[in-house]
Amino acid sequence: MLGRTHIALGLTTALLAATFIDSFIIADKLDSIALGVMAIAALLPDLDMGTSSLGGKFGILKAHHIKKLWLVVLTVLGIFTIVYLKETPIFYGILFILLLGAVFSKDFAQKGYHMLRNFTQGMVGIGFIAAAYFYHQPPLAGIGIILIVLLFSKHRGLSHSIVFVLLNYIIIKSIIIFYDYVDYSLLFAISMTSHIIGDMFTRAGVMLFYPFSPKKIKFPFTIKTGGKLENLLFFTMCLLAFKLIKAL
Repeated sequence: MLGRTHIALGLTTALLAATFIDSFIIADKLDSIALGVMAIAALLPDLDMGTSSLGGKFGILKAHHIKKLWLVVLTVLGIFTIVYLKETPIFYGILFILLLGAVFSKDFAQKGYHMLRNFTQGMVGIGFIAAAYFYHQPPLAGIGIILIVLLFSKHRGLSHSIVFVLLNYIIIKSIIIFYDYVDYSLLFAISMTSHIIGDMFTRAGVMLFYPFSPKKIKFPFTIKTGGKLENLLFFTMCLLAFKLIKAL
């Protein structure tokens, strides 16, 4: 499913639960922090995919930016080669290499983007772990570990499993207890679970019981990602979420 559908589904599911559980409510109304928690939780499982709505936030440069920079570098090298190496025996060899670089610039940009994005996510994860150690904030280490582990996770593997939901619930719960803040842990887990259930309606399915079983599980009835049925689901969930927010 698309990121927007996951957010709408996560908000609706968690808000529906909020109508029955008072711990989701702050001063008898839902605040922006609670909504933000639900939205992040709804997108978090796709952090194992660099092009996802949340995963893309770690991309300092987009692929098309890298491609443009790469072509500029090749152009500069081409001019340098023509001006200074025209009479040398390696002239045509270098021009051929530069031409290949231009032909495959799109592939280079895609790989460069994923490398840079993964590096950034890894550094942010290490930063959380370092902060947890040097500033004596143990719960932050959990965030760092999640960010790093997802770099090695197959798409719709660990991040789309029951184990991942429980692990994140424990981490969020520990953060809330440590900082003595409003308890959003169950809300977070419900919104994240909605993401996994939503992807079970797609043809690819999810590894629900990973790492105990790599088998992908899906519902008998599936919908196409970005198709008409998903668009209908998105608009329906948006309407329900809006009504629930007003009710709360």
